[in-house]
Amino acid sequence: MKGTLVVLRGNSGSGKSTAARRIQEQHDRAQCLVVGQDQVRRTMLRERDVAGGANIDLLESIAEWGLDRGLLVVMDGIFNAGRYQRMLQRVAGRASLARFFAWDLSFDETVARHAHRADRVDFTTDEMADWYHGWQPLDFVDEERFDASVSIEDAVARVEAAIGTRARL
Repeated sequence: MKGTLVVLRGNSGSGKSTAARRIQEQHDRAQCLVVGQDQVRRTMLRERDVAGGANIDLLESIAEWGLDRGLLVVMDGIFNAGRYQRMLQRVAGRASLARFFAWDLSFDETVARHAHRADRVDFTTDEMADWYHGWQPLDFVDEERFDASVSIEDAVARVEAAIGTRARL
């Protein structure tokens, strides 16, 4: 039994982690695994985002574990296309269904959204500028793009519709 994969990509402050948590809340306990790039890279490994980083293999292993158990796996992160797209492609190949969504926001919009986050003191605007990469489409899949007009509620509803479940908002 293979699970369903949802990938939420976007620059820092775009809303992907909030959407991932909300999606998880819509599903029964132990049926939705959220695999956060920040959690794995920054918290578990204390690793910088570098090409070939250890977090890439660990993210893949965690996601595959969930998919192999038939779970809904929601991966959220910046997931710079140059560093992460091959891993994301491999993980998608293990899923019964894979859907990709990406926030396409200006740097000014990500900074404005970041100002309202609880972890806003964890990193600076200058650090965010280093991470910001603008729109970076993956070359193996069409992603549904979310612009600044898409609310978290709308994003969650669109994800749930794309995977065939109904969000309980």
